[in-house]
Amino acid sequence: MSKRKKIIIAVVAILLILVLVVGVLLFFSKTSSGANEAQKRLNTLTLVRTYVEKGEFARALALLENILIANPDDSEASELLDIVIIAKRAQEKLDRGEAVDRTELEEALAAAREASTRIASAADEAWRAASRMRSAENEQKKISRETSNKTSETKKDKDIDEDALSFAEKNADSENARREAEDSRALEERLAKKNERLQQQIAEVNRNIGLGKQAAVSGSLRSARESFTQAAGLLPEGENEFNAGKYLEMAQSLYEIAQDTHDSTIKTEALSGSLEYTNQALKADSKSAKAHWLRSQIYSDQGREPQSLADLKEAVRLDLKNYQYVYELGKKHYMQRQYSDARSCFETTIRLAPSFESAFFNLGLTNRRLGRIDASIESFRGAVRIKKEYPRAYIEIARLLAEKGDLDGAVKNYSTAIQYEPANVQALREMAAVYSTQEKYKEAERYFREALALGSDDPRTNYNMATVQLELGNNALALDYAKKAVSVEPKNSVFLYTYGLAGERNNMPDIALQQYARSIASDPKYVKPRINLGIMYLDAKRLEDALNQFVAAHTVEPDNFEVNNNLGKVYGLKKQYDKAVEFFARAVSKNPRDSNVRANLATAYISAGLIEKASDTYAELIKIDPSDWDSHYELGKLYMQLEKKSEAKSVLENLLRKKPDYEKSAEVKKLINTL
Repeated sequence: MSKRKKIIIAVVAILLILVLVVGVLLFFSKTSSGANEAQKRLNTLTLVRTYVEKGEFARALALLENILIANPDDSEASELLDIVIIAKRAQEKLDRGEAVDRTELEEALAAAREASTRIASAADEAWRAASRMRSAENEQKKISRETSNKTSETKKDKDIDEDALSFAEKNADSENARREAEDSRALEERLAKKNERLQQQIAEVNRNIGLGKQAAVSGSLRSARESFTQAAGLLPEGENEFNAGKYLEMAQSLYEIAQDTHDSTIKTEALSGSLEYTNQALKADSKSAKAHWLRSQIYSDQGREPQSLADLKEAVRLDLKNYQYVYELGKKHYMQRQYSDARSCFETTIRLAPSFESAFFNLGLTNRRLGRIDASIESFRGAVRIKKEYPRAYIEIARLLAEKGDLDGAVKNYSTAIQYEPANVQALREMAAVYSTQEKYKEAERYFREALALGSDDPRTNYNMATVQLELGNNALALDYAKKAVSVEPKNSVFLYTYGLAGERNNMPDIALQQYARSIASDPKYVKPRINLGIMYLDAKRLEDALNQFVAAHTVEPDNFEVNNNLGKVYGLKKQYDKAVEFFARAVSKNPRDSNVRANLATAYISAGLIEKASDTYAELIKIDPSDWDSHYELGKLYMQLEKKSEAKSVLENLLRKKPDYEKSAEVKKLINTL
């Protein structure tokens, strides 16, 4: 097999590895019922990879076609099919003796190998982590079945942590449920001792509730309600504590039906029935924290947030040591932007449940909202001390460190997030952005490329990749990425500007002019496209068009260095030297170390007849940059005009002494001879 042929096969194999790794990670989210099919599919894809490595593309295609026949919507198999077809065509091209760009293939191989090595090495750990997660989930499901108090899903804020309670905390809930069950049995035993009739009544109530619960588990709302109605009619008069508990059992079962169904009619009816029984429980025992907690969940699902919040507050008041109630109250305060109250709740939760990592995480979010950056970082670090494999927390730490200017610390935390979650596109692209800020453009390119390869074909990532390619001088690639970004968000002024800039760098003035104009139309206050468009007009000698753009930009940003400098240039070309002096002087005040704009100011002073001002400006230039020989030359000539012969002679002789090979040395000598 030829070297070129091996390169193509290796490139395709590496790409397959990347897709397979993503596939493995996606498998982790599937239910256990589909495990066998998932394993069969993964084995087939692995065999495809083996055939590709050996150059047996026809066999690989046959296997992929079998997968797609079984499941036409299998996007990973479809993507692999496309890759193998390309490889097969490349092989056929080589076999026919046609030319192949070897350099491009080798560079692609190097980049792919680098990415695949890192991701593939993390795949084994990801697999083991997923296995541990599945074991924990099975244990948690067992605990959940023992617990009569199920946590409801509240409306989600865009960043609040809605993760299930940690294993340790669920163990605590299980213990509470066990104690509640023991208390309930003890109560029933005391009541049963009163008389035989009451004993039979309790047994009949429990029998009907049991039937109702069985019906609820099977999803039969009608049967559950019939049994619960029978049970409610048999509840003994005057036994409020017992009755409150039984009403709550029935309410909880109906609430669980509402949570498990996708039928809106059944959900509405189940919530209504659950609310009815919860109200009966509170009528029997108004101080039941558990009943207020359940009613808060029901109200939240019905969209009645004020009532939900009031009941949750009451549950917390009645049971100050229940961390779950306080935690949920904190989440409600957070979602309503009551961040100080949320902070208090999450801090209380942590005191009650020190190993509850989600409380630390949400306290971190809350502190960030309150502008308490250091406290926020410490809260997120508390979360990862409890739960080491917590990518979201590492990402939040990285963001805050980047905000504080600790870019190396940010990269370290993004890297840790990626270590535990190799396909985390968010971490990849944000870390790439930090590298870009550090002007480490090759590193930025690598991670933006990985983010794109792992499915993050969003406009922001394409835009960022375009800016990196511009910095690297890969203008053609920059144009492609910028175009992709604009195709998704055609009215994003920043994307349009970058597309125009890429067009300009590729010597495509039509694209540049068009995209700059579109960017301005999208956001008239965005100055960058106006500056670039104005410069293009200036280069084309379209002074009025250039002036219009710079004046408009100056209206928005009167202190912008580039705007003032370019206004000075336009007015200089229009021979309005007083205005040229004005704007060059403003530009100098904004960037005093820029020698070019100071030279422009000196030239404008000369044109305006302000010779002394010009000589002072050149003197300042020489102080800033003693090797600016042209400034020495110009200053000497100005001193001669001002009849400062000794100063002129000193400056010019100093120029020849320090720069004897100065290109205008002959002219300098002639000037000295006249003094």
